[in-house]
Parts: sequence; structure tokens; C-alpha cells
Amino acid sequence: MKEDLIRIHHEDYLEDIPFWKTWAAGSDPILEVGCGHGRVTIPLLESGRTVVGVDLDQDAILYLSGILQGLSRGLQDRAVIIQEDILNFLPDQTFGAIIIPCNTYSTFSADERTQMLVNFTQLLEPGGLLVVSTPNPIEIKNIHQSLWGEESENDTDLETTFLHPETNYPVQVSSRLTAQLDRVQWTWIYDHLFPDGNVSRINKTTEHYLASLEIYIQELLTAGFSEITNQGDFSGGEYDENAPYLIISAKK
Repeated sequence: MKEDLIRIHHEDYLEDIPFWKTWAAGSDPILEVGCGHGRVTIPLLESGRTVVGVDLDQDAILYLSGILQGLSRGLQDRAVIIQEDILNFLPDQTFGAIIIPCNTYSTFSADERTQMLVNFTQLLEPGGLLVVSTPNPIEIKNIHQSLWGEESENDTDLETTFLHPETNYPVQVSSRLTAQLDRVQWTWIYDHLFPDGNVSRINKTTEHYLASLEIYIQELLTAGFSEITNQGDFSGGEYDENAPYLIISAKK
């Protein structure tokens, strides 16, 4: 049930799909880091790409593997889904592109990012492309500054409500932010409301580390990447303090 609620909460977010399909064009095979339930994986496969998806979450991998079994043989033949810690993932193959969508890149610490980038230089083909997305690090820093101090945790905010497709009962989605020393912790709270007044609650926690565009660029340069570009949204908008995201691309 936990994974179902998380998946349902995010499955209608489609804003970034055309971006990933465009950037991945002609760069097969693609390594997708943090493939999860396949929100990005499936559209890539449907657009003709070959994808190796890696995620540490066993439940998400099992769900995505089940979805793939219901697709055509042609799509199945272009997909490999692996449960693995990306920090330990060094397969005997290379990739035309590595993508880290869904704001996953900033959930890795600086040391973890350094290790990943070194591994990626071995996994990418010459001229291969790395593309990552994060929440705007300026916003993360501002949130951290606003929470840090006497009150390090904010109140719970109601984000949205959806009907669970199996029970048809409402699920309220709230969030709580907490400032840790070097990161901001998001706790998503899912309250499944039943007619008898009972509430089934689950929590999902994600952490985003403090960083900056300059830090990310220096890490990429140190690892040997070049032709680094950035933008602030999935339509090519400029990155600044008001941008919703930071999206970075770099070549090996």
C-alpha cells in the first residue's frame, strides 16, 4: 500500500517527460538512475529508447518489472531493470547517456556525488551525455535558513488530495520540512481516510543536500566532464533564484 500511494501521488506529473525523451534521443543505451516505478522509464521505452533502470527500492523495482511484463515484447527487449545501489553499480557495458531525473541528484551527499561521477566517467561512452535534475538549490538553501534555529521543523502543510483507485476513498497528502545540518528533510504524509473514521497513515522521507550551481559544476569539471550547460525548467528557461529546478547537462 505504501508504494501504491507514493506512485499514485506522482504518476500524473508529466511536465518533464518531453524533456527526457528529447535529451535521450540517439544516445542509446540509456542508464536511468532512480528509475522507481517507471514514470520516466516507460515513456522512454515507448519512444524507442533502450533503457537500463537502476533503483535501490525493491518494491518499486518489482512494480516496474510487473508493468513491463504487460508491455509488448519489443519494449521488454529494450529494458533491463536492476535493484542496486548506484554507488556500487559498475556493469560490464557502457552507455550513450546517463540521466538522473525526478530531483534525485540532490539526494546524494557531496562524497556520494563525487563517487558517482567517477563511476559515470567509466560507464559513459566517449562524448556520452549526463543530465541531472534537482530542486532549485537556492530555494533549498533559503528553506534551510528559514527553518534552522530555535524552530527547526515547520508545521504540516496539506499539499493535495486524491482518490485511491482501489478503495475510492480520499488520500490526503501533507508535507513537513525539517532542517538538518547539511540538508533539508522532506517528510510526505499520506492519510488514507475511511468512512468509519479510521485513518491509515504512512510517511515517506526524502533528503536534499545543500549545494549550489557552482559546486555542481566544479564537481563535474573535477571528474573530467565538459560542455556543461544548465537551465531552470524543462522548457529551457534560464536558471536563477526564481526557477523551479536546476537541470544540468555535461559531456564526457
